[in-house]
Amino acid sequence: MYKNLFGYLALLLLLPSCGGVTPHIVAVCEEDNAGNSIVKWETMPAIEGEVKVFASHSPNRIPEDKPVATADISHLTVTIPNADPTRRNYYTLLFNDKFRVSVASRNIRIPGIQNFRDIGGYPSNRVHKEVRWGMVYRSARIDSLNETAREELKNLGIRSVVDLRATEETGAPIPLPEGIRRHSIGIPVIDLKSVLNDLEKEKITNDTIYRMVERANRLLISDYTPAYRQLFRLLLDKENYPILIQCSTGKGRTGVAIALLLYALGVSEELIMYDYCLSNTYFNIPAASGYVYDMPAAAQEAVTTMLSARENYLDAAKDEAERRYSDLDIYLQKGIGLDKNEIKQLQNILLH
Repeated sequence: MYKNLFGYLALLLLLPSCGGVTPHIVAVCEEDNAGNSIVKWETMPAIEGEVKVFASHSPNRIPEDKPVATADISHLTVTIPNADPTRRNYYTLLFNDKFRVSVASRNIRIPGIQNFRDIGGYPSNRVHKEVRWGMVYRSARIDSLNETAREELKNLGIRSVVDLRATEETGAPIPLPEGIRRHSIGIPVIDLKSVLNDLEKEKITNDTIYRMVERANRLLISDYTPAYRQLFRLLLDKENYPILIQCSTGKGRTGVAIALLLYALGVSEELIMYDYCLSNTYFNIPAASGYVYDMPAAAQEAVTTMLSARENYLDAAKDEAERRYSDLDIYLQKGIGLDKNEIKQLQNILLH
């Protein structure tokens, strides 16, 4: 995954020069199974010297009085033990006491929640800033929370959870940790049981599943734009942050929502697609579809097809928006209802 990020995405941060060559520095961070942070970086061109790593539980203030780790720049990586796995760390990397890069783990391992991640750190091409860490999270459903998970959500400072699932999917809502508000914006989804029943009766084939998911994503634009409009009203209110947006898998309805938000913030389409496809890394399809193991191979393949995040699925929603509104900017304006001042307001909240 790091190779893809460094090579394909080129999340480059242009840093101020103190004379000589100005380096481009790419840094990423991921949690391992023990909750430790693995920070990796590349500099272009390669530079020699030392990198110091400073940490804080707050993304807004990272003191540089005492580093939690130091390494030779040529090592390209450092592992930082986390003494308290229920608390998240944000890092500043200081290269040769000159060049700074902020980074945090994109994925956050919380018991009972799949596909939980932060959308911070992506650069905005429109205003030459980047998305703030620790403001917008996305995940699959959060119907099963033990005490550790509840404590981790609380420690993240989340104020709002937006559930994009329809009422028939959720049942009785689970209690959220104190201080977190729930906002339900129901958007129906493909009935998986019906699909499996049709597969068993050979009414549909796996090839049909692709078209069904693409059609479902087009419907998100054609039929459920008012739901996304409601979501953006919540996103325009600073009091709702940090905010978690979730649905059943965190890749369908949530995937389109996050793609629209990142586009409004000026993130490139390549990075938007990259973020969308990360669901293939952080959503455990076998764990979520174990009930089909005893079914024919066609049913198992169909479920995998439905639960995967494929580029053509997100492209289907984009194509529908462009077909109806000519381009995504007009869709945000006339479909979602965001005027220029509101776009700027959203950027002021989420970019720095």
